[in-house]
Amino acid sequence: MSAAVEPTQTGYTLLGLLSFGVELSGYELKQWADNLKYFWSAPAMSQVYRELERLTAGGLVDQRRVVRDGTRATKVYRLTPLGEQVVRSWLAEAPAPPVLRHPAALRVFFGHLLDADELRAALETHRAWCERTLAELADLRAGLGDEAMWRNPALIADWGLGYYQGELAAMAAIEEAVTGDDPAGDPAGDGSDHDDVAPELAG
Repeated sequence: MSAAVEPTQTGYTLLGLLSFGVELSGYELKQWADNLKYFWSAPAMSQVYRELERLTAGGLVDQRRVVRDGTRATKVYRLTPLGEQVVRSWLAEAPAPPVLRHPAALRVFFGHLLDADELRAALETHRAWCERTLAELADLRAGLGDEAMWRNPALIADWGLGYYQGELAAMAAIEEAVTGDDPAGDPAGDGSDHDDVAPELAG
């Protein structure tokens, strides 16, 4: 059986989140999706609701109204067998290479256009962001605990902790290299004006 609609990237993400077997409202799905920001894009609330309507129309998710804790009725969603089949097929495809866009690395690459204080400030901003992200991830990892149900998300949280720790270590090494004392005021630290150097940047 094939799906009547082709999910968007957001749609596949929502199907995956519903695969844990928990009925979730659109708001709860948005909260869960926000935790993907450490390694994947987190959709906007408007995207979540729009895609849920498409997935429901295509038979990939079911919806029903429930009353929780005496509040007004709200829609909750669950994955259908067809929805599980579709997201399984998507995940079984070979992953594309990740695309890295690193604003701090770009500023180091073009560091000759910045003075030492500007470059140092950029690196300090990135380091502070890494430290905040590590703290958030540590809290998230602690919340996942050791339940079998959350084993794979816990593995990714551990992966993220290692990744951002490595990012901090790499940034510290770069910061030491590019902001060290240089009597010539040369960001590269070699005293040259680079006018006679034309390295091959193209592959």
